[in-house]
This record gives sequence, C-alpha cells and structure tokens, in this order.
Amino acid sequence: MRILRILFWTFLCLVVQVGEAQALTQEQMARLVAGDALVGAVESEASGGAVRVSLLIWAPVERIWDVLLSCERSFEYVDGLRRCEFEVEGLEFARVRQTVKKHVLLPTLDYLIEFNRVPFESIRFQRVSGDLKALEGHWTFRALDDEEAVLVTHEIRVQPSFPVPRWLVRRNMARGVPDMLYCLRAVVSGAPSAARETSDRDSCPSPASPG
Repeated sequence: MRILRILFWTFLCLVVQVGEAQALTQEQMARLVAGDALVGAVESEASGGAVRVSLLIWAPVERIWDVLLSCERSFEYVDGLRRCEFEVEGLEFARVRQTVKKHVLLPTLDYLIEFNRVPFESIRFQRVSGDLKALEGHWTFRALDDEEAVLVTHEIRVQPSFPVPRWLVRRNMARGVPDMLYCLRAVVSGAPSAARETSDRDSCPSPASPG
C-alpha cells in the first residue's frame, strides 16, 4: 500500500511540477520508488547545455535544505567545487561566490550566483557575473506519502564563455547532475535501502580541499 501511494503521488506531482502533457509510465514511477533518478530534457547547445533530474529522497525536507543552504557542506556533493563563499547570506535570498574545476580539459571557473528561495518549496538561481555566459535553474521540493519522502527536482542550464565539446556537455549533464542528486541523498541519509545508500555514496566526488 505504501508503494502504491508513493507511485500515485509521484505521478501527480511530477505532472504538475514539470508541466509535462505526457503521463509518466508505470516503469518510470517504479524507478523513482526504487531509488533511481529520472533524467529528462538533456540538451546541448553550441557551448553549453541543460538538464532536468528528479529523485525521491526519504528524509525530511528541512534536512535537505540545511545541506543545500550550507556552503561548507556543498563540497560533499558538488563535483569540482574549489571555493564557496557567501557575499550575502539569508534564508530567502543569498549571493554566493563559487570556484569550480570540473574536468582536466576545462579551465577553472569563478562566478557569482544569486539564490531566491521559498523555504522548503523552491530555490531559483542565476548567474550575476563571472566566467559563464549563463547559469540558471531551480530546485523544487514536494513532500510525498505523509512526508516520508520528498520528490526533489533540479533543473539547470549552463553556457560557458568558451567552446566546449558537445560530448563533454552531454556527459556532464546526463551523468554529472544525477550523480550530484544521488550524492545529496547520501549526505542527508535519504536512500530507500542500504544497498542504494552504498551506490549513492559511490556517486559522491572525491574529497577536495576548499579554496
């Protein structure tokens, strides 16, 4: 019964949340309940790309927020992060300076991002300045099954200020973003099983020293 309820509410929330006219299949809903991420709308542009990823996390939404709002903890799940510093820090609005080195073939990126938040419901972010032409997206959070699980959806569009091979863009979007969500779930201890907890932690980046 619990699985059926999660499947039902997952279906409703995803359709409403991402605005898709086409209903999810039973297989897709079962994958979410099993702990898999749903990856959709992977796009590659001339020098950038976009992706949307949804994942169920069995943890209180407050715990997820505590991690997402922390610069210190972002090193645990954001691959390539070298610096994270608040210029403005608040619950509903923040401005953050980040430095990222994602791949040996890519230069180090330094940029300033603004975050606008509706506590425990959504986070929208966009580039203010720095080494990217564009960086924007959002997080949304929907509590399911009497708040035993939270449906987390992350959508992001990135456009560097330099040419990037399309294969590298698609790889980073299709694999890197889901891995970040899997790792986030491990950080908040929100996996549906011990086996999934282990695989989630395997998705986490290797430790890197801040700065």
